[in-house]
Amino acid sequence: MRLAEYGWRCCGRLVTSSGMSSYQDLDAFKACHQLTLAVHRVSEKLAERDAELAGQLWAAALIASSRVARGAGFRHRRMFAACVDRTLSALSEISYHLEIARTMGLISKADHRELESLGGRALFYAMKLAMSLGPDPAAGSAPPS
Repeated sequence: MRLAEYGWRCCGRLVTSSGMSSYQDLDAFKACHQLTLAVHRVSEKLAERDAELAGQLWAAALIASSRVARGAGFRHRRMFAACVDRTLSALSEISYHLEIARTMGLISKADHRELESLGGRALFYAMKLAMSLGPDPAAGSAPPS
């Protein structure tokens, strides 16, 4: 059997059931990781003014990138897709925390703009990954009930 029979295409790369493609190679992980590092920098300053919000922002950022890494370790694409779905939820949560922090004047406009830009990039690649992990078109789909 050919190797391709054991895997699926993910963002142009073959991901096999044996996990040959590392999470570190995925654009979604790279973008989320970059966002996580930037959130850490901002949340350290934010913690002086609102430790609770800083902690929630940091936790959501960690989840965004770590769920891509976790999902890449699963052998089944449905499990990977569930992890990427959690990444999308965390990215939405980050956006909300940033909006609250900006509205309350807890972070600068420049920091907000930078993090929203990085978040948008992470969202783009996470959605692209989620779509590549969606239902197999060859399997067909049931009509909505």
